[in-house]
Amino acid sequence: MILVLTQCFPPDQGGIETLMGGLVAALREAGKDVHVLADRIRSKKAREAALETDPTTERFGGIRPWRRWLKRRRASALLAQGQVQAIIADSWKSLEALPSLERYGKTLPVLVMIYGMEFPHDMPVAKQQRIKKALSKATAIIPISRFSADLARPFCDGARMHMIHPPLPVLPEADAGQRAEVLKLLGEDAGAPRLLTVSRLEPRKGVDQVIRSLPDLVRHFPKLVYYVGGGGADRARLETLVHELGMQAHVRFLGFVPEALKPALYEAVDVFVMPVRRDGDSVEGFGIVYMEAAYYGTPSLAGSEGGAVDAVLDEQTGLIVDGLDQAAITQQLQRLLGDDALRRRLGAAARDRARREFAWSHAVKTYIALCDGRM
Repeated sequence: MILVLTQCFPPDQGGIETLMGGLVAALREAGKDVHVLADRIRSKKAREAALETDPTTERFGGIRPWRRWLKRRRASALLAQGQVQAIIADSWKSLEALPSLERYGKTLPVLVMIYGMEFPHDMPVAKQQRIKKALSKATAIIPISRFSADLARPFCDGARMHMIHPPLPVLPEADAGQRAEVLKLLGEDAGAPRLLTVSRLEPRKGVDQVIRSLPDLVRHFPKLVYYVGGGGADRARLETLVHELGMQAHVRFLGFVPEALKPALYEAVDVFVMPVRRDGDSVEGFGIVYMEAAYYGTPSLAGSEGGAVDAVLDEQTGLIVDGLDQAAITQQLQRLLGDDALRRRLGAAARDRARREFAWSHAVKTYIALCDGRM
């Protein structure tokens, strides 16, 4: 049995949730017995929609120390049964719930993911010691990007690092009904230039910078519409900004976007745009959503901060800009929207890379080798 300790897991949405859900599915597809100890479902909408009856996925609620204690107790029980062959944790925080393996007389492969936001700037010494202690339990440390590897390196032995970019499952193709539903949702002329962001709405995603670019862009592309999918605490600020700039006719907030509609939505737009930036300790560790857009042949404009530069290859599968440089964002969006050949070239390369290099069928082999102790 592979035991998975995770705070973030579907049906909640997010990059870590996507990664951990995909990993568990890929391991099971490869014939592995996987048992998941996960936090409670956070999203009310996801909780109401969930029909989770899988006995191999256990949920733990309550305040954080209580959840950690409950997970540690359950993990101890599973370890005592002698069936656990390897352990995977979604972060160093989840590793803190792992009991000492010495009491069971075991030396097991222990894998831990590294993203970025779990390593804040100017950490107190006590937190640094917590991270080092937690990572000392791992036999394999898996950063999802070069950025996250650099953050983790001071806290661990670099020899244990094995960088694995977040893979994609085999995503569904859009059908005629979904395309018709998306066109109805967008409600614009077929020839209108379309920008799209789908993410949790928070400042570091750079949605505000795209909105600020619109007054200049619409002078060149009068029918341009920017679609913003997803929810979050930043929506009210963004809506206020749209009104201040008089861009109501050019911005549509879509709210929650059902997974079934995403393929047709990505296909229907010209550019996926998310010029991420650092916002305090909040930073993009990779950006799996760029790869989802790429899967459907949509090029991206991404920010240079964090791991997005591994998700989008500058001038190859999209364009990279400084997410704080308003003029550069405007200039590169104007370049993308005004050059059909460039968009087609970048989109085709993005699609090929997403489907060829980011398949779980390839990545899961590395995870299994690490779980078997062969790497």
